[in-house]
Amino acid sequence: MKNILSTVNLKPHMIEYINEHHPDMEYRFSKTRDLTEADKEWCEIFVTYGSNFDREDVDLYKNLEWMMVMSAGLDDLPLDALEHVHITNAKGIHKIQMTEYTVGLLLDFHKDFHQLKVDQENAHWRKNARTEEIYEKTVHILGTGSIGAHLAKVLQAFGTQVAGYNTTGHAVEGFHHTYAISALEDHIGEADIVINILPSTDKTRGLLDADFFGRMKETAVFVNIGRGDIMTDETISHVLEAGMIRHMILDVFNQEPLPADHIFYTYDNLTITPHASSKTEGYLKRGFEIFAHNLQYMEEKESMMNIIDNSRGY
Repeated sequence: MKNILSTVNLKPHMIEYINEHHPDMEYRFSKTRDLTEADKEWCEIFVTYGSNFDREDVDLYKNLEWMMVMSAGLDDLPLDALEHVHITNAKGIHKIQMTEYTVGLLLDFHKDFHQLKVDQENAHWRKNARTEEIYEKTVHILGTGSIGAHLAKVLQAFGTQVAGYNTTGHAVEGFHHTYAISALEDHIGEADIVINILPSTDKTRGLLDADFFGRMKETAVFVNIGRGDIMTDETISHVLEAGMIRHMILDVFNQEPLPADHIFYTYDNLTITPHASSKTEGYLKRGFEIFAHNLQYMEEKESMMNIIDNSRGY
């Protein structure tokens, strides 16, 4: 018998699947605020989005063997204190929705869809309305994992040239070129559009500073759908106030939600979206498919999908 504790509200048919295919397992759902110390001690398999497990919880989850994180990011987990816990995540389930979201934001900006909608609401027919193409633009994507590779392939359909950055610069299908992240400053000036999808790690926090943006084209657009801590709020404000690049599109921030009086709302060269790039109905479905697969390998954990190296953070 294995005890599954979930703070992710699985659909009824998902729970039925667990009961049918794993009758030796007991499933229990609890909202985070209702978790008791008894729940935590009972738990052997923990299904979570990752934000409700603190360092002080480590000793309370005395029997925890495996944690299934139903997101890609592990920013909030005390990985250094969880060496004894097998951790898997939902890497790969975001590529469809985050690609659509990013392409939508880029088209909205370059095609001026928002202004056209405002014109409609004001019964205004804008004569000689013109929009901009992304055809033949150069796009650089920071991160060549499943999201970056899928996004690269889709952007190529628009006739763009796409380069990617990863740890070593190794080639990845979908990219015309790949570079090592250490060569970022050498090539970023070639890009018309820069998209960050890097995870939050000790090596990426604060990676993009004012010097980085100073090397970009003044006409370039920067998109962040990765993690907010890739740069500081001070860097963002400096870049926008100085007009170092044409525009920023940010879906993630160091502080979420942004308070109503945050200075970011005052910049007209910034588009803000509320960390929504991955949130669709397909999210939970795809995450559960990984969890269901991994349940089959409880006794062969090395055969599970998306195994996390706790020492590396991904």
